[in-house]
Amino acid sequence: MKPEIGVSKVIMLIAVVASLFVPLCLFAQKADIVLSNGNIITIKQKGDRAQAIAIKGQTILAVGGNDDVKKYIGANTKMIDLAGRTVIPGFNDVHQHPAPIYPFEAVYATVELDTVSSMKNLIALLKRKAAITPKGMLIRGVGYNETKLGGQPIRDSLDKASTVHPILISHVSGHLSAANSYLMRLNGIDQTVKDPPGGAFERYLGTSRPDGICKESAAGFLRRSKKIMYPPAPTREQEMAGYRLYFNKVLASGVTSIGDAWTTPEKVNVYQELVKENFPVRFNLLIGVDYLNQVLTGKIPQINTDFLRISTIKVVHGNSLSGKTCWLYQPYDMINPVTGKKDYYGIPPARSQAGLDSLFYKIHHAGWQIACHSNGDREIEMVIKAIAYSEKTDPRPDPRHRIEHCSITTQAILDNIKKDGIIPVFHCYMYELGEKMLVYGPGRMSMLHPTKTAGDMGIIYALHSDAPISPYPAMIRLGSAVTRKTKEGIVIGANQCIDAETGIKAYTYGGAYTSFEENKKGTLQAGRLADMIVLDSDPTTINPDEIRNIKVQMTIVGGKIAYQR
Repeated sequence: MKPEIGVSKVIMLIAVVASLFVPLCLFAQKADIVLSNGNIITIKQKGDRAQAIAIKGQTILAVGGNDDVKKYIGANTKMIDLAGRTVIPGFNDVHQHPAPIYPFEAVYATVELDTVSSMKNLIALLKRKAAITPKGMLIRGVGYNETKLGGQPIRDSLDKASTVHPILISHVSGHLSAANSYLMRLNGIDQTVKDPPGGAFERYLGTSRPDGICKESAAGFLRRSKKIMYPPAPTREQEMAGYRLYFNKVLASGVTSIGDAWTTPEKVNVYQELVKENFPVRFNLLIGVDYLNQVLTGKIPQINTDFLRISTIKVVHGNSLSGKTCWLYQPYDMINPVTGKKDYYGIPPARSQAGLDSLFYKIHHAGWQIACHSNGDREIEMVIKAIAYSEKTDPRPDPRHRIEHCSITTQAILDNIKKDGIIPVFHCYMYELGEKMLVYGPGRMSMLHPTKTAGDMGIIYALHSDAPISPYPAMIRLGSAVTRKTKEGIVIGANQCIDAETGIKAYTYGGAYTSFEENKKGTLQAGRLADMIVLDSDPTTINPDEIRNIKVQMTIVGGKIAYQR
């Protein structure tokens, strides 16, 4: 008769066998891709560097020296010799406004105006569009910059482009619109029109006649008429092809994850289709607050996958920094053209504190994250109060509500942001739009987009492009965050400059933190998603003024090469 083995001995035997088996299993794993001989900035901790990285499937298998990674090389492993090139995590642009790219000749295409450098060129470009657009049909343009043009494109200027088409173009900030006389007439906008709550019509000096520049909510008046003849919509395939083109450019620029900061129900379908076809960009959708009822009724459910996340509501409370409409406690450092004095404070939000409190509570109580656009210090304080109200009324662990842009701040604002666990999502567009910051005066520059102060306080923050407000390419945005220089070489808020590695962390780990994914992506270490970019220079050692010129050589998303230069 064989002796019986006790239950405890059986458990011990299994444990011993398992302890021997697990290391063998790990050792037996062979990488699909190994990158070696590189300068890998892991972002795991400040100054951490590695030579090689092994990838298995969608995740990172190992990071370390060349010798450390050798054991993961098998017969079928794809070897990439970095030859000293730099690798960093893929950028996470947590706040942009993606749109399909269409050919200029397409009647439904909006004219891109961000590179137009004079009023003469603007008029010429719109004339070209008018020549291929049926008479009476709306011509649309986006991204004009009045600093480049030499002034605002008032109706008189746009009338030179066409008097037989309605013309509507939007400012680079997205918070102002300009219209020609044809469109103003169609919408009945004349000297009798009154400024709406949260908006204003600019008027010819000394008169009540609107000059075609419509700020904030006033821009909504430009679409009121039922007589407007809109261009035909693109087909579904044309639209999807336009989105693929946009996101392929995003990948080529070093961005692997994006946040769409005003997603409509229709765009949710676009992203679901892209994910279904395995498009290699990770999407985090911020549903526009206009569609809150569809969220609360379950028509737009929360989704949490590696390539598609829906758990955030985008609210707009306040106005534009670059458009000079955000609401401030102290007046702008500029002459108010209406009064001839320095007494302009911006445009107050249409929503009251009580209204904001009620709205935030609905979103918070339903278990969604709040991401609120706010720029002026007076607006931001209202947002902080509303978040604090929701968290006090309905305590919830780690909701991570966000303030988008969070531009004009004070030490008190940052103290409350830290206390309430709010994530500031800062702009870093000084290179393109820094000259527009001068109207806020030198006294506010030291706490404008306060990345250095926030970091020193231990506040986790993210950076973003707000594209098309500023371009999304990773190295352009990183360079702007580091130097804070305008194109003319003026440094805006020198005390808030950060080093390149801190900027990379904000754009990678900080971005992942905004969507509760910091344990999945944003750093290069074993077990994380294999999202990374290969650069031709090291941003942490190059002259900071040259960071923006660094080229992305390769983009890897989920262990697959999504772009190669």
